[in-house]
Formats: sequence, structure tokens, C-alpha cells
Amino acid sequence: MVKPRKGKSVEALIDLEESREAEYIESSVSFARTVPDIEEIMMGRSLIFRKYESGMVKLTNFTPSEVVNIYRMCLPRIIKENTKRGKKPSLTFLDHVFCYLYALKSGQTMASLSVNIGESESTLHSAIRRIRPIVTESLNSNTFIDRPAPNPLSIGLICDCSTFQVYRPSGFYDESKKMFDVKNNIYGIKVLFFVNINVWGKVKCVFLSNPNVGSSHDFLILKNLGINNEIKEYLVKTKEDREREDMDKYEDMDIEGKFGRDYDSFCVLGDSAYICSQEIQNKIGYRILAVPKYKSKDEDVANRGKYLASRRVHVEQFFGRLVGAWNTFRHVYRFEHKHFQMDIENAVNLTNILTDYNGLGDEDSFEYKNWLETRYGMVDERKKNKLISNKKWRNRKKKRLNDSQDNIQDFLNNSLDDEEIINESKLLCSSLNY
Repeated sequence: MVKPRKGKSVEALIDLEESREAEYIESSVSFARTVPDIEEIMMGRSLIFRKYESGMVKLTNFTPSEVVNIYRMCLPRIIKENTKRGKKPSLTFLDHVFCYLYALKSGQTMASLSVNIGESESTLHSAIRRIRPIVTESLNSNTFIDRPAPNPLSIGLICDCSTFQVYRPSGFYDESKKMFDVKNNIYGIKVLFFVNINVWGKVKCVFLSNPNVGSSHDFLILKNLGINNEIKEYLVKTKEDREREDMDKYEDMDIEGKFGRDYDSFCVLGDSAYICSQEIQNKIGYRILAVPKYKSKDEDVANRGKYLASRRVHVEQFFGRLVGAWNTFRHVYRFEHKHFQMDIENAVNLTNILTDYNGLGDEDSFEYKNWLETRYGMVDERKKNKLISNKKWRNRKKKRLNDSQDNIQDFLNNSLDDEEIINESKLLCSSLNY
């Protein structure tokens, strides 16, 4: 209720407030009519964007027009952010978007970003902190999930986990050791990705889990998701999916087992870590196919395993594009852990946009393999250095032990017997006139 002021009636104040609300709603609904004017003003004031416009692709993976398109997606929430009270930011929101994309692309520290862009660390930190949730909400709301393409086994989603290296968390060792991934020998955050091949032949990540500690097992993350209603509804076959399956012929493919058209829903494909019983699949709410751990001597089973392994290549290609495009996740994650979920969601959505411009290919698989080889090479080097240091430590310990034993033996050999000690004491007392 509006409090009455001196000189105006309550009814007049209520009418004034309602008119202001109506003007605000009208301006927010019809913001599209003012978008060209806003963009023209924003382009004129965005000095950082104009400064690096020529090398935009190298710095952000996007052309200047594509960066402006991402800014347009965020424009409704930017307008809402601008209506808040308080001090206005020194940089324009188009510069905010550029700085955030540049930070994800480069993976540099805030000090290095400050030197390269030419702004203070506090300015860049505030800009990234302000634009990060806006980009997350905008990209998530503008994401359209296409239906999976028909295939013999009705594979709707391909799932796999990936661990991203982070700094060792501060605190007690019992708490921080949960973040340690023994396989990769790093402190990391593990995320489960669900990738699909849509009807247009594009590979995109449509779902991903919340961040988990690095010590979590891959299947345990999938099991903890429980009955995810979004995934379960997505896997249910629609009428259009049935029609597309009826148009495709699979009789010429030598795959052992029932065809996917015999089921009412698509399934999730994983590697050998996701082998589970039918009871667990019923609890999760959808079927899970897993690549066999060992190669079978049966030709039909071997062909089926080979086909499943060939389908899993696409999730590795997506990982290769993700770490190749955004160095923030290729190397150590340099922001605070609480921002990881928003950053990984933004990186995934931006990678989906990149796959629209340029589809995934073999070069992305090579990028993923090089990333793993580099990581495992660092692990082997750490183990090698640890063995060398342990060997040096053992040699030093052995030398100290031998030296102490020699000193003890020398002391025992040079020690006097009882009679000699008595004579020496008498001589000493006589010399002192006792």
C-alpha cells in the first residue's frame, strides 16, 4: 500500500503508480522496437569491443556479428539489470559479454586478463560476475532440444563423464581429498554429459549433471540422478519418431538382439563403466546400453559391441571441441568453485552454437586424445619424479643410518675400560689437589 504524501491524495498516488507500472510493462514488452537504437548506442560506447573487433574470432571463437547475436539473446535480462538501483557499471554490457567470452577462451588469470584488455582487475572481476548469470539464463532459455535421429538400437543419448582440474580446495585434508581423482591424479570436478545426434545430423549436449567431486564413480553419478523427468520425457518416442523409424530399413545391418523400434522409448548409451542390471535400470527410469568391456569371440556380439563403440565416438568429439574451444576447462579452472556450474553450462551452450556453424569431425577426436595424452603424460611424469625423489630419500636415509652406526662403533672401540677410568680420575683429582 502506498503511503499518502502531503499535497496528494491516496487515489492520485495509486493512479500514478499504476501508470508507471503500465509504462514499464509496455517498455519491457516492446523492447524489440528499440533494439536497433540500443545496439547503435551500445556499439558506439563499447570501446573494448571496437578495439578488438578485428581479432574477435581468435579471442572469443566468434565473429563480431555472432558476439552481437549472443548479446541480443541477453538483451531482455540486460534491460532488467539496468533498471536496478545503484552505481552503473563503467563498461557497457556488450563489453561485459566480450570480456566473459575472452576469459572462457583464454583460461588466463584475472591479472593476465587485466594486462591484455587494459582494464583493472576489479573492473573485469565485477563485469564477469555481473554478466555470468545473465548469459546462463539467456542461453538456457534460448536452447531448443532437437529429437534424436533414428538408428537400429534406438540410442537417444550418449553419456560419459569428464573430470576438469581445479585447485586443491582449502580446508581439512579429509574434506579436500574427496576432490582428488585417482585415475587422473588431479584435484577435479566431474560432470556427466548427455550428448545426442539429432535429426539434422548435428551432435549436441542436451543434458548435463550437477558438478560432483572428482572421486565419484561415473555410474554412481548417473545413479544419483535418479528418475530425471526431463531425460525420461525426452527419451519417450513421439509419433514423429515412430514415422522416421518406419522410413528407415535396418535389415541389412548385422546386429545381434532386438531392434530399437520394438521399444517405446530411446535408450542411453555408455561405456563399460555403465554396465548395470535390469533392476537398476527400472529404478533409474530408462534403458541403458553399455559397450562390452571385453571383446567377444561370438561374431554377432562382437559386431554389436563394435557398433556401440562407433556411436560413442561422438561424445568424445564433443569433449574435444569443448576443451579445444575453451581453455578454462582445458587447464586448471581458475575461478572459484561456486561459479563452476554456471561456467560449464555456458561453455556447453556456446559449444552447441559452434557446432551449428561447424560440425564435429575427426579433428575434435584428435583434440580430445591429445588432451588426455597430455594429462596422462603429466601423471606419468609426476609418478616418475616421485619415484626418483623416494629413491633419493631412501639413499639419504641409508647413508645417515650407516654414518650413525659407524659413529657408535668408533665410540665403542675408543671407549676406556673401568680400571683406566679410575686411574684417569685419580690423576685428574691429584692435579686439582683434592
